[in-house]
Amino acid sequence: MLGIGGGVIFIPSLYFLLPYTGIDQSLIPYYVISISLFAGAISASFSSILHFPLGNVDKRKALLFAIGSASTAFISVIFVTSIGPIILKGIFAGVLFIIAIVMFRDTHLKKDLKRNEPINEHALPFVGFFVGILSAFTGLGGGIIFFPVLHYLFLLKPKTAIGTSSVITAITMIFASLSFFINRSDWMGEYQSSNTYFAVAIPLGIGAVIGARIGVSFVVKMQSLIVKKIFSILLILVVIKIIFGLW
Repeated sequence: MLGIGGGVIFIPSLYFLLPYTGIDQSLIPYYVISISLFAGAISASFSSILHFPLGNVDKRKALLFAIGSASTAFISVIFVTSIGPIILKGIFAGVLFIIAIVMFRDTHLKKDLKRNEPINEHALPFVGFFVGILSAFTGLGGGIIFFPVLHYLFLLKPKTAIGTSSVITAITMIFASLSFFINRSDWMGEYQSSNTYFAVAIPLGIGAVIGARIGVSFVVKMQSLIVKKIFSILLILVVIKIIFGLW
């Protein structure tokens, strides 16, 4: 519905529920990020397929944006898996808190980013470069940034911005989750199995596909600002849980 890949739902859910699956507590941040990216890749891909026949995708902008975001998301995972869990939790909490505040203050964002002329589209790969890094470190896929950038800076109509954001988010999450799987020996630990990873990620992704189908039918029909505020509060709760978990 929002073109952000579902990460704002996956992250809170996984952070609260994964400890009950028997996964080593020190590995929870890595599993949260990687599973969110995997499930998000499935849901965003399906959402993209639904948006194409509706004419909601600017293919050129999607490609330019994805060139930057997908490449850096793939490479950044190497650094994510080499960072200690406590440091990663700190980075994770800080980034999520900033994103939550931005989501909550969405109306102010509209005023700050309002333009009369779109930015040159050649800037898209460079913006994507930084968003790809963010995706790898948070598991959000970057959709939370793709939509406002496309809508407010490149002046795409809401439906087109949402559809295009879905495509970019799907590509970014696919490359990031692929990199996590390739480097799985660096973060799964000696006693963890990829079977556990898929046992959680696949059902989550399948459920997200069903949700994506429903969400596309509600595009621009609901108060997206209210939805964003709810998700921002969920992210803040995750930040609180992470902070208390550091001590």
